[in-house]
Amino acid sequence: MSENNNQNAAESGDIMQHIQDMIGGLLQNAVGKMQKADTESQLGGVSADRTDVDDLSAQMGIEDIKNFVDVMQKFIDNVRVMIVGLETGGLEPGSTDEKFLEGYMATADNVLEIAAFTSKDPLTGLSNKYGFDNRLILEWNRAVRDKMALSLVIFSVDGLKEIKDSEKHDEIMKTVSDTLENSIKRTTDFIARWSDSEYAALLPITEDVGASIVAERIRIEIGSMDIPGIAKKDGKTPVSIGVCVHTPEPGEEPVDIINNAHKAYIEAKEIEGSVIVFA
Repeated sequence: MSENNNQNAAESGDIMQHIQDMIGGLLQNAVGKMQKADTESQLGGVSADRTDVDDLSAQMGIEDIKNFVDVMQKFIDNVRVMIVGLETGGLEPGSTDEKFLEGYMATADNVLEIAAFTSKDPLTGLSNKYGFDNRLILEWNRAVRDKMALSLVIFSVDGLKEIKDSEKHDEIMKTVSDTLENSIKRTTDFIARWSDSEYAALLPITEDVGASIVAERIRIEIGSMDIPGIAKKDGKTPVSIGVCVHTPEPGEEPVDIINNAHKAYIEAKEIEGSVIVFA
């Protein structure tokens, strides 16, 4: 019994440490943005890094601020419920306790909601790499817990990276992002600007068939676009798509699905025309 309690305590500590790490990363990101905004104000200019998130305060209106406060309150309430439950014995610490896991997932969701306010790509309106990384950790842990498949799609418009005109490049990224709203249907699916010219779509509880449908939809939507500066192939705007479908096991790392999806994406880029490659 003592051994089980020690194991549960260790597992509980790991889970709470994950929440603490996410909060720490969120605060660090927010502070960095405030420092960046202050520096730019002093210099009288703006950063040349187009992939950076702009000053948060400049993007948030009154409704955004109200939503932010609401999410913060939900987070505080959920943490308080967990603490009271642990103190009164209503929760059994450990990754095998359903109520404890529900509390953890609720607080993790709140952290991601809060992070969304500081991890939005200002150009496309999508999440940036910071937000994607946090979401991947959450969905990976859920997939491990529920023994469900998780799919990752990495893609880009062929030739976009070679466009050196920053205004034209940014205009294409925004147009493609708007078009992607037709491709990503489920509210649980998550799409991000993964790099300067690449996108990533994270699809929870999605097997090969579902991932194929989304990837094909992306290929059709982008293929039908007329994009100035991007040469069509066989009458379609070319897009390279890499897909990895994986049911993670305890002990595996989220970086595995990233590496496999990116490898498939690189293979797709080496083939002419719109191509979907599965890892």
